[in-house]
Amino acid sequence: MKKIIALLCSCAAICGVVSVLPDIAVDAAPAAHVTSPKYVSYSKTLSANGTLSYLSQSDVTSALPLVIGSYLVSEGDHVNAGDIIATVDTEGSSSFIKSLGQLPQLAVAASGLSTAVSLIPRQITADRSGRVLSVAGSGAAVEAGSSICTIAGTDTLVLSVPVSEQYISSVELGQAVSFTLTAYPDIVFTGKVADIAGSARSRYSGSVLETVVDVTIAPDEYDERLRSGLTAEAVFTLTQPKTICVLPYDTIGQDEGGEYIYVYQDGKAVRRRIFTGAEFSDGTEIVKGVTAEELVFTEPEQIADSSYIRMKAEEE
Repeated sequence: MKKIIALLCSCAAICGVVSVLPDIAVDAAPAAHVTSPKYVSYSKTLSANGTLSYLSQSDVTSALPLVIGSYLVSEGDHVNAGDIIATVDTEGSSSFIKSLGQLPQLAVAASGLSTAVSLIPRQITADRSGRVLSVAGSGAAVEAGSSICTIAGTDTLVLSVPVSEQYISSVELGQAVSFTLTAYPDIVFTGKVADIAGSARSRYSGSVLETVVDVTIAPDEYDERLRSGLTAEAVFTLTQPKTICVLPYDTIGQDEGGEYIYVYQDGKAVRRRIFTGAEFSDGTEIVKGVTAEELVFTEPEQIADSSYIRMKAEEE
């Protein structure tokens, strides 16, 4: 009788242990966070850097290095083509040219140094009518080709942006553009493409030679913070806004077959193949494979190595 009772007690104990095994396994299983994809409005854009200037703005320059004697105009003055802008310090210019005479960058269209000195002008005149934006300053030593005076032919301020040839086909007249100034990085200004240059040009971007097309952007509104010479980053809107599904990067795994996620489905973590699109700082577009109504596990590699997984509570 005692043996029977002992056997029954042992069976009961075993059954009790077996009954709590699932709970123990669940508690011991690694916990993982879940998140939901989010829908966002997205437009394909193109960014490029440029400089604000007045339409028909140009610099008055000289083929010879010069020392300016004195200016007869000030910033803001209106000048006509042919008006005298400044006088030249001929003796100072002669010394300046001679000091550069042994340097290969001396750019003079003359047969010799003495000839160059004889070509020093006594006055500098405006090559167009307009408003004076800046002057080099009385007594300034100005190298060949550098600005002696900047004149704006109109009062229309525009943003000039060089766009790489590989993207220029996406830019068109009237296209909406937003831009921020380096001086005011938190303020967004808007404008439209007013002109696209009829020919491309080459320029160096660092040590890389690239082909660009100059694009002119007209601001939508006058703002006193917009000043000639300020640099800006322009963002061209290339496509109409559309709603896309975005997932954080820490929910996406990758193997030889491509990218995948783990979705919470019927109480289990189910592996699913996905296809991605546009990339952002905090996530990527999911073109196919999940909807915003589903729960997706983070750290998919950890889930792949586990027999059991439990959803992590908010306070854990």
